[in-house]
Amino acid sequence: MLQDRAVAATARTLRPWVRRSHLSSTLLGLAGFLASMTPSLLPRTWYIQGAIAGVCAAGGYAVGRVIEWVAIGIGRWARVEVTMAPTARRLLVWGWPVLVVLVTALTPLIFLRRRERTYELFGLPPPAKLDLVFATGFAIGVFVLLLGLWHGLAALVRWTAGVLDKALPRWASGVLATVLVLVLLGLGVQQFVIQPFIARAMSAASTVDAGAGSEPAPESPLRSGSPESAESWETLGYEGRTFVTSGPSQAKIAELTGEPALEPIRVYAGLTGGRDIPATAAAVVDELERTGAFDREAILVITTTGTGWVNEWVPSAFEYLLGGDSAVAAMQYSNLPSALALAQGATAPPEAASGLITAVEARVAQLPEADRPRLLVAGESLGAYGANSVFSSLDDLLSRLDGALFTGTPGFTPLHEEITKSRVLSSTQVLPVVDDGQHVRFASTQDQLEADQFGRRLGPWNYPRVVYLQHASDPVVWWSPQLLFRTPDWLDETRRGTTTEQMSWIPFVTFWQVSADLPSAASAPHSQGHRYMSEVVPAMAAILGDSPSDDYSAIQKAIAARDRFILEERH
Repeated sequence: MLQDRAVAATARTLRPWVRRSHLSSTLLGLAGFLASMTPSLLPRTWYIQGAIAGVCAAGGYAVGRVIEWVAIGIGRWARVEVTMAPTARRLLVWGWPVLVVLVTALTPLIFLRRRERTYELFGLPPPAKLDLVFATGFAIGVFVLLLGLWHGLAALVRWTAGVLDKALPRWASGVLATVLVLVLLGLGVQQFVIQPFIARAMSAASTVDAGAGSEPAPESPLRSGSPESAESWETLGYEGRTFVTSGPSQAKIAELTGEPALEPIRVYAGLTGGRDIPATAAAVVDELERTGAFDREAILVITTTGTGWVNEWVPSAFEYLLGGDSAVAAMQYSNLPSALALAQGATAPPEAASGLITAVEARVAQLPEADRPRLLVAGESLGAYGANSVFSSLDDLLSRLDGALFTGTPGFTPLHEEITKSRVLSSTQVLPVVDDGQHVRFASTQDQLEADQFGRRLGPWNYPRVVYLQHASDPVVWWSPQLLFRTPDWLDETRRGTTTEQMSWIPFVTFWQVSADLPSAASAPHSQGHRYMSEVVPAMAAILGDSPSDDYSAIQKAIAARDRFILEERH
């Protein structure tokens, strides 16, 4: 009897909390929290893991609330009454909070080994065992914050609907109130959060661009920013100055190859004087003309990322392999990081790539056919997206270029997506095989330039040659809004030797996991994630006509030494 009275008293105390907490919402919130702890493409810091866990828990909770609203509405319409036996009531009163606490407390132990396995696959030391404990605590904080925002918006909608009830039917006031609150929220975030953030980012980037370079301006007339150049050192921007002062010299190339070499040409144009993309592209062509680039063996046009950054492995490999008989051209179209540049305007990268590539292409076409240099294009990340957008199809690309190298191409790039879909059925989305490798090949390692991921040899490789380098662990390649609702092919395929072998698609959760991998993609270990390094050299060699299976270790070591120096200077 006393026990029944105690249960009844506890029930009276907890019943309001139980009613507000919503059983199915809490269960789905717990499911989202647990699912978010499963492995993704890259190792994550505890705070990133905690943030994603909190978001996924809140997402599960929100789905549960929608289900509850529908169920309650149907129940009221059908006049359904639900009763509960005393035993079931006791189980709910005591068992539910205990379940929440147990799942939350035991989660670090459940997923500790799988987290350690992710680090092992990358050759990294194991994370601290308390990381998942910290992540759980951070997840709780994020969940509470998002839940508070949820209830705050709901209260605002109810208040607005109450005001509108005086002039509109109840159903209409509820719908209109929801629309008004969401629209005003969107406008407020755009006006007071996104725009000021982008403005501050642009101001900071402009300050960096205008600052003094870490190295003196180049003295060679074959570099932009030199005394003979029409593009002054100050106008090149930070990334442009880094680009024109990097790369091997004539002496370095001759020393490494043991053959006579030429001084490589590098030209660049930055954002200056308010000139538009066509004017900037024309400035690059003028620099090519001034330096005698059209008399060289080959010209490489590199489409840059948002800040104007160029992956130094690409031009250096090009210059070493051609003995310096080369010219490399690039230009800046934004001073924002790629994600912000894309948010500011998705048309800028394609417009910049089209302006530069077509301008150089038109100048080359003016030369007698026998005297024309080979024209190649390269791009990484947002640069690859922009460059691919210039061509309507693979046939169009092959008819206009002598070769192309794209690294870490975003999965939403139309041409990349079209080529991937044309793969043979026995190949995978991670490394597609198209026409038995006749012109285009996908690879993540040197040996995959001649064989697919299962070791099957590809057919003859004809010219022009195109290479897409993409890692199975690169979230830039695999991120897509479709991850919210649909299993991608790359998670249904045979996956060996990478972190993807541990992954399974989970609605809503996988999208946020891959999204959380994006910020750390460029700091992944060598040749993992979004870092394309030594594998660039054999890929470029194959495009230029050399054997992709040759030993390029000397060139790789030379570029790696310079690349480390640049990274140290940046930090």
